Amino acid sequence: MIMRYLKYLFCAIVLAFTLTGCEKSKNCNDLGFNPMVNFPEGDTVVLDMDLKNVVNQGIVIPSVRQCDDGMFVFEFDGKKNYYYKIFYQNESYKFPNNNELSYENFYGSWEDVSVGFKKIEKNGKVVDAVRIVGNPRDERRFYGQDMTENPYSEENIESIINNIKNVQEWYQSVVEKAAVNRNSVETQLRLDAKWIVASQINNGDCNNRWKRNPRVGCYSFMLVVCDEEALSHIPEYVKNIGMTDENGRFVNPYSYFTNKNIKGVDVIVSDRILKTRAVITPEYGLYNDVTASTDSIYSDALFEQFFSDVSRQYCLRNIPVIQDVVSDENPYTRAQYEANKTRFDSTQLLYDWPVVSDTPGKTVMIDKNDNSIVLINPGNDDINNLKKESTGIRTRLGFTYGKFRGKIKFPVMLNDENIWDGLTNAFWLIHQASHEWNNRRPSKTGYVRKESMSLDPERFTEYYYSEIDIEIAKASKFWPKQYYKEWERGSKVEDATLNSDVIFGCTNWDMACRDPRKYDAGVFRMPYGNGTYEAMRWNPVMQAMTIRTPISNDVFKNDYYYYEIDWEPTSITWRLGPSPDNMTVVGYMCDDYSSIPDNQMLCIVTQEYHYSEWWAPVVFWQGLIPYNKTDIEGKVFEIVIE
Repeated sequence: MIMRYLKYLFCAIVLAFTLTGCEKSKNCNDLGFNPMVNFPEGDTVVLDMDLKNVVNQGIVIPSVRQCDDGMFVFEFDGKKNYYYKIFYQNESYKFPNNNELSYENFYGSWEDVSVGFKKIEKNGKVVDAVRIVGNPRDERRFYGQDMTENPYSEENIESIINNIKNVQEWYQSVVEKAAVNRNSVETQLRLDAKWIVASQINNGDCNNRWKRNPRVGCYSFMLVVCDEEALSHIPEYVKNIGMTDENGRFVNPYSYFTNKNIKGVDVIVSDRILKTRAVITPEYGLYNDVTASTDSIYSDALFEQFFSDVSRQYCLRNIPVIQDVVSDENPYTRAQYEANKTRFDSTQLLYDWPVVSDTPGKTVMIDKNDNSIVLINPGNDDINNLKKESTGIRTRLGFTYGKFRGKIKFPVMLNDENIWDGLTNAFWLIHQASHEWNNRRPSKTGYVRKESMSLDPERFTEYYYSEIDIEIAKASKFWPKQYYKEWERGSKVEDATLNSDVIFGCTNWDMACRDPRKYDAGVFRMPYGNGTYEAMRWNPVMQAMTIRTPISNDVFKNDYYYYEIDWEPTSITWRLGPSPDNMTVVGYMCDDYSSIPDNQMLCIVTQEYHYSEWWAPVVFWQGLIPYNKTDIEGKVFEIVIE
C-alpha cells in the first residue's frame, strides 16, 4: 500500500509542474472542469489498459468494455460564442514542457485531428467526450496495411506458396535456399511466404495506431477556452495537432499554452489524473506466424514464440557428453570439467552452433494450471544428434518507455560446485520493427549499424535498431584487465569459479551514438545515488555499453522472481527483487553517457546458449559444458508495464 501511495504521489508532483499554465486563470478550475465525469470521484482514476483485440488495432483508453461508448465524458461551465478544446498528455514519461524535445511527448486531443476548437452554442454546462488513442497526431509515417484481417491466414499463405510454385525460377531459388538453410522445401516456402506478407505491412492508407501506442503511467487533461479574437491568434498547428510549424516540427499544445500568455485564453489543467498500466498475460493464447493461427489468436494473443538469430561469430567446440549440470542425482562436477579439457582430441569434438526449434510450439507452451508460459531447452538422448537449443517468447504489443517488469521463474544456473549450465537467462527489450516508422530520434553524430564490425564505420542520421538487456550468465564481475587504467589492474582480478554468484548484465544498445556529452569507451564509471556503476564499451565504435553486477544463484531457487527495466526518456534503471515493492537497483545509465532509445519496443524472455567469448574473461567454456540430458524449464507468468 505504501508503494502504491508513493506512485500516486509522484503522479501528483509531476502534475503540479504542469499546472503552471493555470496561472493565467483567476482560479485553476473556476469553470468546473471535470475530465472524467463518468468515472468514480477521486484525484486519481486507476484504469488498466484493456488489451483484448489491440495487437493490430491499437490501444484505446477507455475501451467499450470499460465504460459506455468507450469515452471519457468531460464537462465544464461554458460561455456562449466562446471556443474550447481538450488535450491530454502522458506525464510519467515525457520531457518538460519547456524542453526542446517536448514535441516528442505523447499528447492528443480529438481523434479526428482536423477538428479544431469547438464553438459553445449557449451558456451553461458543456458536455463532451474524448478518448486516448494511438498515433494521436495522425502521422502518416505510422500508416500501412489494414491488419485487422489476418494476413498470415492459411488461405493467404497457401496462395502465396502456389504463386511461388507456378514460377519455375522463383521456386528453384527457394529450393536452393532451403538447402543452404538446412530446411525442408515446404518449410522454406512457408518462411518466404511469411516474409512476403511482412514486407507488405507498411504499405497502405490505414492508420496503424498500434505503431505508436499510448504510453503507460499518468495522464493529465488540459482544457483551453478562448474568445473569437484570441482564437484567431492561435496558430493552425496548435489548433490541429496533426500539422507542423514553419520548421516542419510538431508543436506540443502543453508547451505552447504554458509558455505563452495570450489575452482571452483560459488554460485549465484538471486536478484529476488518469493512471494506467499494461498487464500482459498468456490468457489470450500464444501466437506464431510460421504456422496458421486462428483469427482469435491472431487478434488477441499477447505473446508469440521468439526464434533467436543464431550468431556464427564463434563456433562451439563441444565435448560429446550428455549430462545435466544441475541435477539432484548426477551433477556435473569440477573434476569432470577439468578432466574433459584433455579427454577428447580435436577429431572428437563437435563443431557446431546453438540452434532454435524447427517445430513451432514444441519448446514454448501454455501451462493452464497456473496460466504461465513454459520455456523448454530440450534434453538430448541421441548421441548422433546433439543440440544446444535456445528458446524464448516475445510480446506482440509495443510500447515506448515504462517500467517493464517480468514475473519469471528462470532455471537454476549453477550446481553446488558452481559449475554453469551454459544458459544465459535474459529479459530484454527490442525495437518493434526494422522500418523507418520506428526510427530513433535523428542523431547529430550518427548511429553505427548493428552488423558493423568496422573500426571506421559509416554513420547514419536515422536508424531503427534499439535494444535494452538484462542478461544473466556465469562470468566475472571484472572486465579483462587491459581495459582498466594501469594503476588499478592488479585489484580487478578474481577467480569467479569459486563463488556462487552469477552476473546480472545491464546493456543499452546506443548504436555508438556520440551525442551524449560524456560518451566514452573502455571501463568508465557513472555516478548513481551515493555510489557509482562501472560500465564498459569494448571500443570507441562498439554499439553497446554494459554494467556487470553480481547476484546470487539462489534467486533462481524461488518459485519466481521479478526483473525490471525502467526505461525513461533520459535514463534506464535495472532492478530485481522478490516482489514489485521490494526491488533492488543493479544498474543505471543516463543520457549523459549513453543515447537512450525513444522508439517503440517489444519485450522478450529467453533462455539461450551463448558463446563464452561474449563474457570475457571466460570463467567456464561453453564447449566444456555437456549437452543437457533432460529438459531445462523456465516459466513466464506475466509482464507488467507501468
